[in-house]
Amino acid sequence: MHEDKLYAIAMQCARFNDQGCSCDCHHCQFNVFNYVNDVREASLLKANAYTDYHNQKQILDEARRTTRAYELAPLVFLILLIGGLAWCCSTVQSCFSPQYAYVNPQQAAPDMLQLGMTGKGRHEQLKIDEEVRYLLNNPNRIENVPRVLAVMRQQGVRDVNGDGLINCIDHSITFRNLYGSNAKIIINHNRRNGMNHMFVRVYYDSGSKYIDIEPQGTPERYSMGLIWGVQYDWFYNRDVTNQWGQYVGGM
Repeated sequence: MHEDKLYAIAMQCARFNDQGCSCDCHHCQFNVFNYVNDVREASLLKANAYTDYHNQKQILDEARRTTRAYELAPLVFLILLIGGLAWCCSTVQSCFSPQYAYVNPQQAAPDMLQLGMTGKGRHEQLKIDEEVRYLLNNPNRIENVPRVLAVMRQQGVRDVNGDGLINCIDHSITFRNLYGSNAKIIINHNRRNGMNHMFVRVYYDSGSKYIDIEPQGTPERYSMGLIWGVQYDWFYNRDVTNQWGQYVGGM
């Protein structure tokens, strides 16, 4: 099938997923993996389509917000007042475990990624260890994103920073260490809606493109825009990779 048609199918998949699709991916006509034998090619097509879809959606949403702001100008003062009161009173933080969304890296103790940590059967563990070695020997390949997420779900995620919790911090650092240095550690702290979350941004095509990835997602569903919806506002993103340098590989 021609690449343009495959890309259109992947874009439709992204659109359906954004609307909360619950179809069985293995039998879905909009799953590019059902048309392409090369897993790497299918993964790249899907990643490109998902990235383009959510970038286009962000631009459209921003235009709508701007138009709406002009229309609601008479209510601006009231909105600011209510927002200020909400910010002063709010202690909400979100990271799947909301109260543990973010920890200062200076308060954490070092830990390292290890093989053979899952307690699974020997044969299954050997397969996981083999996959980990493949990822470590083939870093920074965009087609590896689903493989990294699959390994994380099979292997489990450790308390990387030694704070007694397993949350977005541990998932983001683990993803970065498995994927490579083109995965950057990002914090999105939005006091307006309580968002305080760590995730990863993966750059590809020599750094000219990127996709924001929820490291607690699945191999089929991992886009930040897809999982968090309107709560995720990229305006509040901040690269904190250097602050967590003691836990990650090459910067």
